[in-house]
Amino acid sequence: MRVGLLSDIHANLVALEAVLAAIGKVDALWVTGDTVGYGPDPGDTLALLRNRGALLVQGNHDRAVATGEGLEYFHDRAAEAARLHQQWLSPEERDALAALPTIAKAGGFTLCHGSLRDPLWEYVTTTRAAGATLQLAETKHCCNGHTHIPALFHLTAEGAKATHIVERTAYRLEERTLVNAGSVGQPRDGDARAAYALLDTEAGTVTFYRASYRVDETQRRIRARGLPEMFADRLAFGV
Repeated sequence: MRVGLLSDIHANLVALEAVLAAIGKVDALWVTGDTVGYGPDPGDTLALLRNRGALLVQGNHDRAVATGEGLEYFHDRAAEAARLHQQWLSPEERDALAALPTIAKAGGFTLCHGSLRDPLWEYVTTTRAAGATLQLAETKHCCNGHTHIPALFHLTAEGAKATHIVERTAYRLEERTLVNAGSVGQPRDGDARAAYALLDTEAGTVTFYRASYRVDETQRRIRARGLPEMFADRLAFGV
């Protein structure tokens, strides 16, 4: 099975369209949270993923937009964007976000946004945190997001180890592996291109990719919709 793995789209429809065009035909699309928040097109982003039959798990921004829960933990501009998304989305769209699972299983993988210790909020940036999630998993492999930085960890007898990622290189899924595809809509690793990954479950590999998109168009839409300026500015630098 060939799976497109996405995360942290953050209502950046232009970036999502570029990624889906680059991915081409896949057997499944998995999205590890934060489909909304920050960006200009939450409704159209959700509709496109729904039309593609994507499997979504809930992120902290999805929860905040759907229910208001967690807004107190956001900085002022992130909370402002979430409240605008609440106004723009229909009650049915907010209900659908609220109903998303925080943890899902598919094809031998467990999906979450943060970690299995804290599916909405924990940032897995260390081997210790990655090892804790892999130890909790009931499947061989896990996929997460939240950090906006692509990452690959595998569990060994000595604990979890991180792999340095090179774009377009196929990495074997070891006995226990945690995959973070990075962010489609708000990359934070110094590369402004949209990040995604492709899983090949038959070959047992994951490959990380980047897709160029019209950053200036997303910036224009952010400004036109009255979202905080910082969410347009940072897109050009991938921070």
